[in-house]
Amino acid sequence: MKHITRFFGAAIIALTIFSCTPKKPEAKDESANQTQSKISNYKLEEVWATSPSLKTPESVIYDDVRNVLYVSNVNENPWEKDGNGFISKVSTTGEILDLEWVTGMNGPKGMAIVGNTLYVNDIDELISIDIEKGEIITKLKIEGASGLNDITNGENSKIYTSDSNEGKIYQYENGTATVFNSDAPGRPNGLLLDNGNLLVAFSEASEFVSFDIQTMEKKVIATEIGAGDGIASTNEPGTFLITDWNGELFVINQNGEKQSLLNTKDRSKNTADIWFIKDQNLVLVPTFFDNRVVAYRLTN
Repeated sequence: MKHITRFFGAAIIALTIFSCTPKKPEAKDESANQTQSKISNYKLEEVWATSPSLKTPESVIYDDVRNVLYVSNVNENPWEKDGNGFISKVSTTGEILDLEWVTGMNGPKGMAIVGNTLYVNDIDELISIDIEKGEIITKLKIEGASGLNDITNGENSKIYTSDSNEGKIYQYENGTATVFNSDAPGRPNGLLLDNGNLLVAFSEASEFVSFDIQTMEKKVIATEIGAGDGIASTNEPGTFLITDWNGELFVINQNGEKQSLLNTKDRSKNTADIWFIKDQNLVLVPTFFDNRVVAYRLTN
């Protein structure tokens, strides 16, 4: 904070003015401490976990219209075209309602819902699923793609999708996918559109980054996030949950302040592409090779 002291000629007046302004820097420091306190006060408490019947779950999404969860299962090798990937339907209390709800995929990962359609990334294809029928509608081959990973909803029914292998981000609209950002090295993974900025978690560069959706101006928000995977916004504007696939979950604010909330690395439990149900303060974490989805209550 800047302070302006005006001298009106007399030394005694200048001294009086200076003595009246010492508390302003203290107010700034106090505000910073309060922000840090908010980050450090976040806690997670486990609420439920599915049975370990899932098959290498990579991503989870909440359908608020039908009050159900969809979980993408890569089923062992996430980048192999083996035809054994599928989507599960799970209740919001952790019961597996339909393990192989929609099949016929390879390594399904990130998902997005637009109307009655569930979009799923599958290595080099963007798959659309009719939610009501539980059937695949289309498989759109994206030329040049080899590592499609996460998806986020955009404006006017657009969606954005990351290609971790190629260092690119695609934009999908009206049945067509085009390159949105061709210069995103460091394995872009998790995506989230927030207030005109595309937030990206990089798994190789280990960075949490913001791109202005109009100018593509890049801002590094935080570093040292491990193998950055999922991103979810919280109920606090400008505060996000970020996962390190290896087994750690962070809360990070837009100023780059970071706090580890969960670390399951010593138990070999991954933390993949998460979802946050805001009206329940519920964080949903797919555990990949641990074959479960675990739900945690986020408190502050």
